[in-house]
Amino acid sequence: MNRPWMPLYVADYRRDTAHLSTAEHGAYLLLIMHYWATGGLPDDDRQLARIACMTNSEWRRTRPIVQAFFFDGWKHKRIEFELTEAARMSAAGRAGGKASGEARRQRSANDQRTADERSFNGCGNDPPTICEALPSHLQRKKESIPANAGSPPAGYAFESGVIKLKQKDFDTWKAAFTHLDLTAELLAMTEWAGTLEPGRWFPAVSNNLNKKNREVHSRIEQSKNGPEFKWKSGMEGIV
Repeated sequence: MNRPWMPLYVADYRRDTAHLSTAEHGAYLLLIMHYWATGGLPDDDRQLARIACMTNSEWRRTRPIVQAFFFDGWKHKRIEFELTEAARMSAAGRAGGKASGEARRQRSANDQRTADERSFNGCGNDPPTICEALPSHLQRKKESIPANAGSPPAGYAFESGVIKLKQKDFDTWKAAFTHLDLTAELLAMTEWAGTLEPGRWFPAVSNNLNKKNREVHSRIEQSKNGPEFKWKSGMEGIV
């Protein structure tokens, strides 16, 4: 696996390796760099000598000093931890990128739907999420007919103040913002949405919900990872 960088904690390294000679420093650093790049070290003196850039006789003299930083067949506690952290961060980055891409696609779909609604002939400045069909010119002439005559208008799955969502749009938001109680969030935003410019509540509320959903998701992920790892004094094998 190609890893771009290896963490080196200089103060810890100098504290734990002050007794090494120049050759022993070189051998130790070459060994841990190989460990980081490949995920481990071979338990074979000839291969270890080559990795440390030493002759066999030089390696035999150096081996007892350097081996004190390792355990159980050239395993290294600090590098094992760092390798695990690197893998975790890489997986978290991929998951975060996927979630971010999905959120951008959702925002784009919401913005496009809002633009379609605003441009639809007959929509007012503050349209419902799905525009009602315009009455024909004959229907306009029938001013004497009560507004509630005939079939009732299609209802909303949610309606509070200026926020009015048809069932399709309510279901879309519910599926997109899975970490939120959608009804409770919409009720909490009703007063704020009423202060926006006419017709701007839909994208503004959508963006606000998306932000809150990401924040809740982030808190959930952080709680899964547990508390931050802290080194105890006396840990053998410092990178």
